[in-house]
Amino acid sequence: MAGLSASALLAATFAVGAATPALANTTTHTNTINDAIPVTCDGSGFTSYTGSGNSVTHLTVNNAGDSWFTTTTEGTVTLQTLWNGASTSWTGHVQEWFGSEDNNKNAVQHATFNFNGTSTSDPSKSLTMHSAFTFTVNANGAVVVNNQTVTCQ
Repeated sequence: MAGLSASALLAATFAVGAATPALANTTTHTNTINDAIPVTCDGSGFTSYTGSGNSVTHLTVNNAGDSWFTTTTEGTVTLQTLWNGASTSWTGHVQEWFGSEDNNKNAVQHATFNFNGTSTSDPSKSLTMHSAFTFTVNANGAVVVNNQTVTCQ
């Protein structure tokens, strides 16, 4: 779900016994931003946005198959979300961060999402939306953390 400030993945090598070189280590920058997150102001469904700004994605995979992935996005967007039973369009500023860390022992995904904007049909109406989630699976494949919050004003 995902927000998201600058983030950096600092290590290019990771210790697994002796130093293990990174199998893949990439960084991507884009100016067109878009995403869909699995939450709305009304509960289930999706909130999507498209616009322009800055997005940075980092991916590192080592020889053991462990991986670290982050993406940070911010910019000016048009956002579509369900609120009060209707699909509503808003323009404003979005910040989103997503991260995933995976190895043979566990997996963790987490994200934060923030939006502040005004209605495209009635600029006197505003929306502040915040969402965050954490999802963790242990080495036995059991979900040990599954937490999600959404607030809309």
